[in-house]
Order: sequence, then C-alpha cells, then structure tokens
Amino acid sequence: MLVPASAPSLELGTPAGWNNNGKSTGRLIGEIDIAATPAAVRLARSYVRELIGQHFGADRSELGDLELLTSEAVTNSVLHARPRRNGTVTVAVLHIDRYVRVEVTDGGTAPRGGEEPPPVHGRGLVLMKALATDFGTSRGKNGTATFWFGVGVREGWRLP
Repeated sequence: MLVPASAPSLELGTPAGWNNNGKSTGRLIGEIDIAATPAAVRLARSYVRELIGQHFGADRSELGDLELLTSEAVTNSVLHARPRRNGTVTVAVLHIDRYVRVEVTDGGTAPRGGEEPPPVHGRGLVLMKALATDFGTSRGKNGTATFWFGVGVREGWRLP
C-alpha cells in the first residue's frame, strides 16, 4: 500500500526514481542495521545526522527536520512492525539529485490477530506531510517493508 505523499516542492520537483516501485536509484551514502528496540531511534537519528553532516558539510542546526523525520520513521517501524529475521531494522541513506532519501526497512507488518492493519494516521504522518518532499512505502518479495522519505538538499550544503 502506498502512503499518500505531499505535493513535491515546486522549486525542485520530485526525482524520477523516487516512485520506482520502492527500488532506489540514487547513490548510497550509508546503511546500517540496528536492533529493533526503542534505542534504535536515537542511534538512527545520530547516524543520519553524522552521515549527512559529513557528506554535505551541513551543521547540526540545519539537520533538525531530517533527524525528526528519521526518528518518526524508525519509531513507527520499531513499534508497529516486525523486525527482520536477524532482529534488526535497516536504515539506508541515499543521495538522489538534490535530495536526501532515508529508507527504513523492517520485517513487515506485525500480525494483529485477524484485524486489519491500523489506518495510517498520527503525528508521524502529519510531520511527513509538512516536512518531507515526498514519502511512501514498498513491500519486498520476502515480506519486508520499506518506508522512505526524502528532503531537499538545502541551499548552502555542498554537493559532492
């Protein structure tokens, strides 16, 4: 199921590879497997902040939205999904054109005792709509689920 996305930025547009059935087409900046526990949220946020800071020369004050969205995505994965078979979630960071894309992959939706999955709602969705250029989900053949979001590279960040 694809999550409704906010309108792309009129200044930058949306990279053509973003809606490629969940298959990333950018340059991988970094990827990390983190134990699917509440501590994963802090670790993922720090990882993304340091990685983007080093890659683009951005300082911490410029990375608040990116950190917040990473926290929301990983929190959702840890609380509402199964971990992957090895007990982890994967956080991948890509550079696509003038965008940073963060992907969080988990083991897919946790069983809910025959109930339908919960509707997409809550604070995380509101933040994604307000701060992300685009976002969505995809399913892997092995049952995994990837939630991704993208933000534009800010003016002043050095492009590698």
